[in-house]
Amino acid sequence: MLAEFLSSKQKSKLVNLFLSSPKRSFSYTELRQTTKCPSKLLHQTIKELTKLEFLLSFQKGRHKFFQINKHFALYPELIGLIKKQKQIPKDLLVKQASKIGDCKFAALTGVFAGRPRMETDVLFVGKVSPMRLKRFLKLAEKFAEGDVGYTIFSSQEFEYRKIMNDRFIKNILENNPVIVVDKTSKKKSRK
Repeated sequence: MLAEFLSSKQKSKLVNLFLSSPKRSFSYTELRQTTKCPSKLLHQTIKELTKLEFLLSFQKGRHKFFQINKHFALYPELIGLIKKQKQIPKDLLVKQASKIGDCKFAALTGVFAGRPRMETDVLFVGKVSPMRLKRFLKLAEKFAEGDVGYTIFSSQEFEYRKIMNDRFIKNILENNPVIVVDKTSKKKSRK
């Protein structure tokens, strides 16, 4: 079965992307752009990996998203293999989100974390550059193949909402977001 995962360079690249970003969900568009895999081969490979139950899929609107199945039989072994590799694929959306401004906290959630019914898809805490935000949203909407909900909080409002056990913040933090930036925990360690 392991041979099926590594039977081609394109398939290996796709498997490595999912293994290196286990909390992320990806659309066809994002997978095609990230792996540079031709559409026909990508569709065929996704179909095979879904049939093997390596990938889980969900739909938002008319678009399908794919995420690694952490209960897949070979998941622990494959994670061990990816840690030994030197060339791990870059998550283009995470990279772009990390450059958005002076954020104390940034997370991908919602459709990007396999939770299409979440109130927001991206959360930023801190100062955000309007131009970089615009560029990020253009990329995020392209990858999500539709509109992307985003939320921006000041550091004070975010901390206040956490202290008050705000349902919105609690829901985001408890549903395995993809943490892009987290400078909030460093404050706690100094006290």
